[in-house]
Amino acid sequence: MDDFDRRLLNELQRDNRQSYDRLAEAVNLSPTAVRRRVTAMRKRGVIAKDVSILAPAASGVTVIVSVRFEKESHATYRAFKDKMLALPEVTQCYAVSGEVDFILIAQMPDLAAWDRWIDEHLLSDDSLARSTTNIVTSEVKFETAVPV
Repeated sequence: MDDFDRRLLNELQRDNRQSYDRLAEAVNLSPTAVRRRVTAMRKRGVIAKDVSILAPAASGVTVIVSVRFEKESHATYRAFKDKMLALPEVTQCYAVSGEVDFILIAQMPDLAAWDRWIDEHLLSDDSLARSTTNIVTSEVKFETAVPV
């Protein structure tokens, strides 16, 4: 990856709906070169997907959950990962080191939906020792762009 690719990635992270002509102007390349580079980065998996990001008001309640298991085992971890992958409300799931085993970020339409969800999917899981819930009250910073 060279400086042109990094500049293209920064531009695309800012606004991925820009035309190749506009991108070319921003990074001082021809539109053909820009198209070729962007296509190559998609094929290599550098650009994973193009998405629209919803405004916080349109996405309901954001919940951050820390989960710790009673006993750690490969089977327990695998089962939990599979369960989280299948739940559309879980938008992010991270296996982490430290005092907890997983951090989840979930989107719920409202707190009543969250209460039902936690009863059905977390409190009913005997392998969990503890889960801690944090309800997001305001978004201070939310950035999807990563430094390149």
